[in-house]
Amino acid sequence: AGKAEPQPLEVNGAVGGVALLNPRSPQDPSEYSQIHWRWENKVTIAIRKRGQKPRYPQSSFEGRLELFENHTLKMRDLSIRDSSEFHLYLEDDTGRESVQTVRLRVYDLVPKPRVGATTSGDAQHCNATLSCSVALKGVTYEWIPPQKVPRNRDPVVNVSFNPAVETYVCRVSNPVSSNNASLTYRPPCSWTGPSSVTCATPSALVALGHLVLLFLLLAVA
Repeated sequence: AGKAEPQPLEVNGAVGGVALLNPRSPQDPSEYSQIHWRWENKVTIAIRKRGQKPRYPQSSFEGRLELFENHTLKMRDLSIRDSSEFHLYLEDDTGRESVQTVRLRVYDLVPKPRVGATTSGDAQHCNATLSCSVALKGVTYEWIPPQKVPRNRDPVVNVSFNPAVETYVCRVSNPVSSNNASLTYRPPCSWTGPSSVTCATPSALVALGHLVLLFLLLAVA
């Protein structure tokens, strides 16, 4: 049986930022007569031959690349379209090639979440549904209340608290960034937050339903 190829190395980058595509282990440039990087094994985007300066053939990456002596490839001005696999070909003096693969994933920076509250009840008993959303896929949502809430898979968390000012923070994150927004409870049954707060009506919540990831049902003890 043939030797299985190692899993591709994973590199994350942010839109507009910089990514370094590193070889799996430190490389001695003198060991190889030439090396080149390919995008999706289709287009050669960077080449270096021993004793020569790097060359960057025409491609969508032209003007955004820098190849270092250790064969690390620096990529600037990242865009979502750059998410792909890149292959480093290392050729020794006998003509034998070894290949390493780096998988680049580019993410948008997480924007400020939109948070809102809908309430029902009276001064004695207040029910509230808190919503949090961003217009971005592939993110993780987390509510951070002022008291510890057990982690479980239920999208509804029941919290009881004393009728005092309390703040709940929604944090949204992805592998390269995070952002948050807060809602503050004020007795008997109202909520305040940043300028992005929407005190949504039930019909508005239906429209936002696919974005509302977590609810807190709050009851005044």
